[in-house]
Amino acid sequence: MKPVGRLPAGRRHRWLLAALAPVLLPVLACSDDDGASDETTSTTVAPTSTTASTTTTTAPPLPSSTTTTMFDPSTVEGEVEAAYLRSWEVYAEAVYTLELDEAALAEVFVDEHLATKTQEIADRVREGRAALVRIEHDYTIEIPQEGIAILVDTFVNHQVLIDPDTKEPIEADPNEQVVDVVRLRRDDGVWKVSRKDRA
Repeated sequence: MKPVGRLPAGRRHRWLLAALAPVLLPVLACSDDDGASDETTSTTVAPTSTTASTTTTTAPPLPSSTTTTMFDPSTVEGEVEAAYLRSWEVYAEAVYTLELDEAALAEVFVDEHLATKTQEIADRVREGRAALVRIEHDYTIEIPQEGIAILVDTFVNHQVLIDPDTKEPIEADPNEQVVDVVRLRRDDGVWKVSRKDRA
């Protein structure tokens, strides 16, 4: 069945997260009589002549997604597309911060894929394997039956391992093409990724 409102298959869709650069944020030196200090992320105050200056490293936040869409959001394909891209955003946040948020994962994954992703994030947290996710998507969407969607994504993977504290890359960009066949199903009215197979 070819749903109404579908754009031509194979149209390039890019989802790039901005390049990451470590940011060093100075700690404000204390100038109060009681020796207390204040910290800021944007302003540096020079220490007084009697107070030593201290500097700490604060990891930058995950860069914002620059996602654009290729399907009309009012169509079924548009709903599936939004759910698929959202699943990547949730995954990217989890592997960048190394925080296991099971509720957030359950909002975008279901069935065996929810169990797979939950275990992966738990393992990464335990091992300290943080990553920066950058993906160039190129996908097609088919709706073989009501409540089921098949998305084939031929994407370029730029995901790299990063230092969990500084967020600096610790490996080269793989820049590899990957093909995933993704199954999504409507769960209580919400599209979620239920399975993903590497082609």
